[in-house]
Amino acid sequence: MNQLDGLQLNQPGFAYRDLLSQDSWDSFTVTAVLTLVGAATYVGRYRFVGAQCQFQITAVAATSIASTAGTSYFNLPVAAKGATGIAVMTNDTTNIAVGVCHVDVSTSRCYLPSQSASGNTFNVCGSYEV
Repeated sequence: MNQLDGLQLNQPGFAYRDLLSQDSWDSFTVTAVLTLVGAATYVGRYRFVGAQCQFQITAVAATSIASTAGTSYFNLPVAAKGATGIAVMTNDTTNIAVGVCHVDVSTSRCYLPSQSASGNTFNVCGSYEV
C-alpha cells in the first residue's frame, strides 16, 4: 500500500505538482537587445506556477554589457497576458541590485534598467501572468 493512498491531496499545490514532475524548470533560448562588446552568453529558464510564469536569465559578456532603460530587453519565454509582471536585474559579480525591470505584456519583453558598460555577470528574474 502506498502511504499516500486515501489522503486528500492539494492538486494545485507545489508538493502535488512536484510528485508529477510539473514543477521543474525548463530552459529557453534568450533573445536580447543590449549594447555588447564581444559575444555574450545567455542562459534562460522558466516554470509555471498556476497561471504565473517565473523566469530567470543570466547574461555573461566576453567584454562588456550595457543596457538602456526603455530600449534594452530580453524576450520572455512564453507569451504574456494580463496587465503587467515584475522583474529585477542584479549584478552577480558585485552582489548589488541594478534595478527594477518593466515586463511589457503587449510585446512579451522584459525591459531592463540602465546599466553602464561592464564585464560583470547579470541576472534577471521575475514573473508574469500566462
